[in-house]
Amino acid sequence: MCVNMKKLFLLLVTGFILQAGIICAQGYNIKVNIPHLSNKKVILANYFEGKVYSADTAQLDANGYGAFRKPNKKLARGMYLLLFSPSNYFDLIIGDNQNFSIQSDTINVLESIRFTGSPENTAFLEFQKFMTRQNQKTKQLSDALQKEPDKNSPEVKQKYTNLFNQADREVRNYIADICKQYPGSAFATFANLTLSPSIPDFSKEVPAGTKDRDMEIRKKAYFYNKAHYWDYTNFKDSTLIRTPIFKSKLDDYFNNMILMHPDTVFKESVNIIEKSKSCKAMFRYLVSYCFNFSLESKIMGMDAAFVYLSKKYYLTGQANWIDKETREKIEREVILTQYNLIGMKAQELKLPTIDGEWVSLYETEAPFTLLLFWEADCGHCKKQVPLVKSTLLDKFKPYGFKVFAVHTQNDKDKWEKFVTEHELFDFVNCWDPQNQTNFRVYYHIESTPMLYLLDKNKKIIAKKLDIEQLADMLTREYKNMGIEIK
Repeated sequence: MCVNMKKLFLLLVTGFILQAGIICAQGYNIKVNIPHLSNKKVILANYFEGKVYSADTAQLDANGYGAFRKPNKKLARGMYLLLFSPSNYFDLIIGDNQNFSIQSDTINVLESIRFTGSPENTAFLEFQKFMTRQNQKTKQLSDALQKEPDKNSPEVKQKYTNLFNQADREVRNYIADICKQYPGSAFATFANLTLSPSIPDFSKEVPAGTKDRDMEIRKKAYFYNKAHYWDYTNFKDSTLIRTPIFKSKLDDYFNNMILMHPDTVFKESVNIIEKSKSCKAMFRYLVSYCFNFSLESKIMGMDAAFVYLSKKYYLTGQANWIDKETREKIEREVILTQYNLIGMKAQELKLPTIDGEWVSLYETEAPFTLLLFWEADCGHCKKQVPLVKSTLLDKFKPYGFKVFAVHTQNDKDKWEKFVTEHELFDFVNCWDPQNQTNFRVYYHIESTPMLYLLDKNKKIIAKKLDIEQLADMLTREYKNMGIEIK
């Protein structure tokens, strides 16, 4: 995918959030009184994508009074920060009630903060203190376990397992109470999001003596964790978008929990996206996130997920926030990508050679064929095409490897001169100066050189790799065939 396309789509989601950070509604009025910060400016900011964005500012007077106020605008639900300086801030929840006061009467703002008119934030403050205590408790348990002389004994392990489980239950019970007291609130949504699945002790299910028992236990734990990863996530609440942990959970899930295969990425993307359909903001965010994930992926072949997601959401009109120009760019990129996905059979090419004879890609018999699109005037081609001969063809030709080289321009003299000067006579040299085979569409030729590695059935097994990567891949592929490359 070209860089410009990536930048465009990354802006789609970021621009949306910045524009939608404040939405039309009844308005908000958040009063602030912090005497020790008199005559200072304070910032109300929201979390997004691991960063912090300013939502509003307030100038405190000589007595430390000020307010964030807009009578005809309402803030989007989420976790916000009251920012005094880069190192002096605290978190608060902006939910449905946006008319309340914040007070602090000591230099230690974080310890003295009080809320009036916002029971949700008072409870959120207590939640933060509780979680700090619980984190300290688990750390103390971990430290104590390490100091145990018999820390590897079953008895000691069980003792500390019970203590850790007790600490975990305390957290879960605390959050369950929050959800009962503040049902449907931004606070409850965030508190739930902090939970991870409680994984059962699968050691009791795998009999002693089982081959690779520890591995089997870990596999069961992994699949359980994957199946229940989103149990505590409310995809119908856009509060998640403006929290410091939602994107990191998405990143963890897509990078560590699922198979990095385009079909799997597409399936998992759809599964999550569809859960959010009743919430326009979440739906838009998740479509954009999954779309960008496929675009940015360094894994070869992930462009298939881009094609699938584009066809399902962007080209069907479900992603109705994009303009006509953006839709046309996506559609064009889909057209150029959909015919050359990893695993697909390459499109047939029947082309004339320098001598006027005709050759066929499908009739080029080889265990592996490098399909090379190049031009004699291309500066990059001038460096790379000779390397194709010296690094790939000369090394792998004894094992049946062939190069099907398509010259993309119409200057026959320059083409023939380059072939002669660099002794590319072992290439299957052909051309299509008028693009009669439509190769530019079928093979997404917007720049050269472009390389595709095909198997004996002309199925695409690699693309957009450099020459060294192709050499390594060919060595592995031949090894899988029982052939050691010298």
